[in-house]
Amino acid sequence: MACHEDVFADWEHSHHALANRPLDPALDKPAFSPPREVVGDGVAMTLTLNSGQPVLIATDLKGENTEYALGGVIALTPMRQYLARFPGGRWQATSLAYDPQAKDWFDVFHGDGRQSGEWGHWTGQGMNWNANCAWCHMTDYQKNFDLETNSYHSTWLEQGVSCLQCHTGMEEHVANAGKPGYTSTVKTLSTEQIIQNCASCHSRRDEINGDRFRPGDDYHQFFSLSLPDQPGLYYADGQILDEDYVYASFLMSKMGHAGISCLDCHSAHSGETILPYENNALCMRCHDSGLNGATVIKPTEHSHHAEGSTGNRCVSCHMPETTYMQRDPRRDHGFLSPDPHMTLELGIPNACSTCHSDQSVEWAVEWTDKWYGDKLAAKPQRQRALALSLAYAIEPEGADALLALARMEEIAAWRATYVGLMELYLDRPDVLAYVRSALNDESPLVRERAVRSLSAIPQALPELQPYLRDAYRNVRLAAARAFVSHRQPIPDPTAAAEWRAYLEFHADRVDGAFQLANMAIAENQPEQARQLIEQAMQLDVSNSDVLHQGAVLYSMLGENAKAQPLLMRALQLAPGNPSHHYALGLLLHEQGKTEESLVYFKNAVRHDPEFYRGWYTLGLAYTKLERWQEALEALQEASPGMAYDPGWQQAYAITARALRDQQR
Repeated sequence: MACHEDVFADWEHSHHALANRPLDPALDKPAFSPPREVVGDGVAMTLTLNSGQPVLIATDLKGENTEYALGGVIALTPMRQYLARFPGGRWQATSLAYDPQAKDWFDVFHGDGRQSGEWGHWTGQGMNWNANCAWCHMTDYQKNFDLETNSYHSTWLEQGVSCLQCHTGMEEHVANAGKPGYTSTVKTLSTEQIIQNCASCHSRRDEINGDRFRPGDDYHQFFSLSLPDQPGLYYADGQILDEDYVYASFLMSKMGHAGISCLDCHSAHSGETILPYENNALCMRCHDSGLNGATVIKPTEHSHHAEGSTGNRCVSCHMPETTYMQRDPRRDHGFLSPDPHMTLELGIPNACSTCHSDQSVEWAVEWTDKWYGDKLAAKPQRQRALALSLAYAIEPEGADALLALARMEEIAAWRATYVGLMELYLDRPDVLAYVRSALNDESPLVRERAVRSLSAIPQALPELQPYLRDAYRNVRLAAARAFVSHRQPIPDPTAAAEWRAYLEFHADRVDGAFQLANMAIAENQPEQARQLIEQAMQLDVSNSDVLHQGAVLYSMLGENAKAQPLLMRALQLAPGNPSHHYALGLLLHEQGKTEESLVYFKNAVRHDPEFYRGWYTLGLAYTKLERWQEALEALQEASPGMAYDPGWQQAYAITARALRDQQR
């Protein structure tokens, strides 16, 4: 502040500066005084002051109260989430948030029935601040999860996002800036480094490196970016659906591909746009003159809406808002065009219908056809939407559509998306050949997706082995995961150590803890395995799949007495899940209780008649009981999915022979 007063003034009241802050009596007292009560999901929450300090009091159906001290705040506007102190160094973000404009409290989950013990409940790991919020809301944050004590010892330099998150060389700069003759050695970041620095927070991603990302680092050495190859995150045309946090949308956009950066539109310190967007000044900065290679546009001719109207505003059509957490509207940064045809055909929203909610989609189709016609139809976003929709539904035509797009695609994020979805079609030689060629793509995003897709084929492991030494960590970890998924040792010691470090960093998540438990079993460390299994299950006690996995690991330890109750509980939670019935049948079968196991194998195939492995195992159980006719019938049901399996072939031949002998 002493040297950069103007910059500090820009930053001081920004969303970055206030991303996480201590409680401020002047700001926060109105949220708690007078006390408020919010009721939902069988619990009454009272927000009030206790000895002048904000607290949350939860009252359950039995009338029992639990009081939580609140000790920090995420954000200032448009909503504030308070942080509750929990044992083990944990801070939990409350699901109740305060709207300072409306002066009321609301549930960010809108009463969707989340219960205590579930991952997503506000007291659960899905709302844990240390693991999920803090990295992007603090300066120089270190999670510091201690696996042995199941506790956090998190540290940070200061709350909020400050200078050190975006600038390098600050320690030397501060130490020497006041000395006579000082010449700054602060490194100027490239455009790509600036974008990736912003992306370290403004993206939906998996953290793959326990070290802190610092300005100038390469994004793909620290994060694995989520793309539309994962259904449910984006609409099929690339529009945001779930909380996607900008970066991938921008990477997939024409503007992102053209070299536009965050700072072409946003002030680095205030975060606000450098020009107003309400009157199109921001967008026309480039699109009026052709600056940065932009297409020259005349807004009223282009939009067919009157100057000053909402429909003439660039962002209304090309950056539509989606509201998250009930009251937090965010703009799409994919810069797509409204396409009512895709609404009619695929249910993808379009900005025309959002604005003209009193008109039908057919009305919007009529006008966009009249104004834009073939130009809109030729846009790649429509072809992408059609291809991804086919792939999401695993339709055979999806393979040709993905291949056609991939072969002409210039944008790496989209190539990666197509390659990721090609995993569904690897039985086709031309698809398999393309995915193999993508292993040599210049983009680490594409190589990562190629490795992921090929990892579905056990025979591909030898050709994935070189990627354990790829230049980028996201690719190396994808290759390591491929070996682990097929229960094969990672053949490169450095890659194996990197994989273990990744799991240890994520030991406070279900998958990380379970994977480490699996390692502990393999390394004959049963006590550590038990601890990890229990810690993992406690993170999501109402998830039947988590209980199932815990049972599998206990079975691997030879502790079937612990595994069986877990599978029974899983069945209570999800009685229609065939895998739970199947696993319980296997457990009983291994204990010599073959007759009892039949009930569960039958239930498994009853719930899923195409569960061919279930039919096969049912057939084997019948053979052990020498019930040859029933065994042969079960094996015949398994044949569509097992006919080329040597085990099935042998079992079928033995059973058919035994039945013939019995009938003589």
